[in-house]
Parts: sequence; C-alpha cells; structure tokens
Amino acid sequence: MERQLMYLRIFPGTEAEYDKRHAEIWPELVEEIQASGIRNFSGFRRGTDVWYYAECEPDAATAWSTHGPKPYNQKWNRFFRDVIAEAADANGKAITYDQVFRSDGPPIDGPFERGCFSLVIDPERAADYEALHANAWPDMLAALEETGFRNYCGFRRGAHVVYYGEFYPDMATCFAKMGATEVNARWGTAFEGIITTITDADGNLLVADEIYHND
Repeated sequence: MERQLMYLRIFPGTEAEYDKRHAEIWPELVEEIQASGIRNFSGFRRGTDVWYYAECEPDAATAWSTHGPKPYNQKWNRFFRDVIAEAADANGKAITYDQVFRSDGPPIDGPFERGCFSLVIDPERAADYEALHANAWPDMLAALEETGFRNYCGFRRGAHVVYYGEFYPDMATCFAKMGATEVNARWGTAFEGIITTITDADGNLLVADEIYHND
C-alpha cells in the first residue's frame, strides 16, 4: 500500500460551489473508487488550495491508472471543469507531494478527527528537513504516540510541506498536549532556520478544512 498526497487549485469565488459538489458523492463513483484500490480518501481545502490524501493498493500509479478511465470518474472530472483551475503539472501529470515522514501507534478506541495543515521551509534547507524526519528522535515519536497522533504523515513538494493525520480525540487536543511536552520544544529548536512559516498572522496553524471523505 502506498500513501499519496495530491494537490489542485480551484478558481477564486468557486469555494462554496466546490464544497457543495462534494457534500454528496455519487454512489457509482464511490464504488469505482473502492474497486480501484483507493482507500481512506480525504479532501481538504484552504481558500483555493485543495489537497487529497489517499491510501492506494497496490500502489498509487496502479490504482489511479485503473480508476482514470472509469465512466463515473470521467463524468466527475467533466462536472468540475468550470471549478478546477489547475490539477496537473506541465507534463499533464497529477500534482503530488513526496512522503518524508510517518508516525503511528497502536489503535485507539473512540472518536477522532482527520486533519491537514501546512508549513513552508527554506528551500535551501530541504535536505536538512528531510534528514531530521528520516532520523526522528525516539522520544519525539513516543510523545506523538502518547498524545493521540495516529497515521501522521508529512509530504513535501519544493518548499511546501503538508501533514495529514488522524487525531484522538481531535486535532486541537492533540496539539495542545504535544505542545506541552519538553521534547516538542527541543524539536522546534532543531528546525529554527529551516521552517520559515508554520502559522498565520494570529499564530494559528495553517489548517485546511475537510470537505470530503471516503473509506
């Protein structure tokens, strides 16, 4: 199974319409998505930026090549031709991010919230950012597990990094608990000069709202 993060941009002014069209997905399309091997498929929007997280069997290339020509997928793409401004790169391929980090833990019973947030790094320090995540400190990983972070994945495209996670019981609680740990403070210090933007003008994480989910 391969995890994937995709990006698209919608036209300014179409935000409410984009969300409205995702409020009820055609059952035939849902069947096609599942039959193609695409699971835990979630969409998040912040302004005109939209990200989709998916878990693909056996891998992303196979799942999407299987799904692409299916009739309801083709119909769905036409349905959004007046809303989506950009969904492919110069070569006509989907705009994707590379996975650079993942942390998980044993299953937790109870409610949870799927969440997505982003940050910006100094592009000249991308190798440093990835190196720190490739060798994440054991006490940092333990703290993420203890504070309710599950299936917590980071993806990078250039200077932009996006995180997807499943937060028990919710994103705000998990980040508040994590923020109170000593290891989180040390981890933040390690990224000084690497991360250039992680909050908005009010000091809040750059969170995107979930607009779609299909198991």
